[in-house]
Amino acid sequence: MIITKKCKHCSLIFESRRSNHVYCSASCKTKASYKRNNYKYVSGHYQKQNEFDKVSQGNTGLADTSNGTNKKNDINVSSISNVVIGSAAADTISYGLKKLLAPNTLPATKGDLNLLTEKILGRYHLIKNLPQNSNREFPYFDIENQEVVYLK
Repeated sequence: MIITKKCKHCSLIFESRRSNHVYCSASCKTKASYKRNNYKYVSGHYQKQNEFDKVSQGNTGLADTSNGTNKKNDINVSSISNVVIGSAAADTISYGLKKLLAPNTLPATKGDLNLLTEKILGRYHLIKNLPQNSNREFPYFDIENQEVVYLK
């Protein structure tokens, strides 16, 4: 049973599938709720009207004078230095535990990359599918001379 009704918020005529529908859409229902509960749209979100009034009157929340005390939440040099020291300590502990317990999960360092480049660009490359010779030397491919040589 479809009933034609007028939206309580935007006054649009809509067809209601149920007898208790009073808004044309979920967004109209939400907007009506915000209006009913004194919300105001402020820079990307809805905020209670009385909270908005406090901010617009210059009360930034730094000084709390409601109970007679004048407590300020200031940012000072000691609090910043404490944060820096704590962050550095946490990073150091985290890195140490990773290095101790899971060394393969750490990112490559400059030394690792230099070692890898040296191995790739090096003159001799180990040949793994050839056996050692009678002097127990391993076979290597010499890139400069393009030949197999045996080295210890």
